[in-house]
Parts: sequence; structure tokens; C-alpha cells
Amino acid sequence: MNQRIAIAIEDDGTNEIVAEHFGRCSKFYVCELDNEKKILKKEIYFNPLSGEHGGSGQLPAYVKQFNVNTIIAGGMGQQAVSNFLSNGIEVITAAGLYYHEAINLFIQGKLNGYDTCKDGNDHN
Repeated sequence: MNQRIAIAIEDDGTNEIVAEHFGRCSKFYVCELDNEKKILKKEIYFNPLSGEHGGSGQLPAYVKQFNVNTIIAGGMGQQAVSNFLSNGIEVITAAGLYYHEAINLFIQGKLNGYDTCKDGNDHN
């Protein structure tokens, strides 16, 4: 069975990085992987709440509609984590990675687990 993962992305003008602030990301890449972890396709969905910090409470329902099994973001608050987990979506935090690094580490099985944001504003 194919696996679908969403990666919260922000552009710095030159590179695509895993968004430090999940609720403020500019877009999501949804990648479909086959049983051998090869990327079959990559879809782009723009964040309708981009730039709004409070959007993380609404975004899990938005991302869920893309039938993902896993979400990868740099930082995520407890409310968003709980919303994803209650919908059967695995949460992975991977701060400081470029998109290509995150997807490659995930495919290699070297990216897992999450830490929730402690103060709600800083995701360093």
C-alpha cells in the first residue's frame, strides 16, 4: 500500500525548507511513496492560512483531506499534534532541514518522532 506524507514548506527565496512554524508555512508538499519508498508523485497545496500563527488548530483538518499518513514540520504546538494523532496521522518534527534532506531522511527511515513547541511562539 502506498504511503502519503505531507511536508510543511516555507520558501526563503532560494531554498525550500521544512517550515519552522507549522501554522505559518506557505505550502505543503504531499509525496506519495510506493512500497519500496520511491516517490511516485509530489503534489503542492498552498496553505490557506499562511502567515497566521493561530492557523495550526485548523490546518490538521485541511491536511487530512489529502489522505496523508504522516506530517513533517519544523515545529508544532500540542493542539496541532493532538489533532493529527487523533486522526491517525503520524507527526514528525524536523527543524532546520531543507525539503530534499527531510524527504531523503524519511525514506531512509532516519526521521521520526516529534517535540511539541514549549511556548507557542518560538520554534528554534
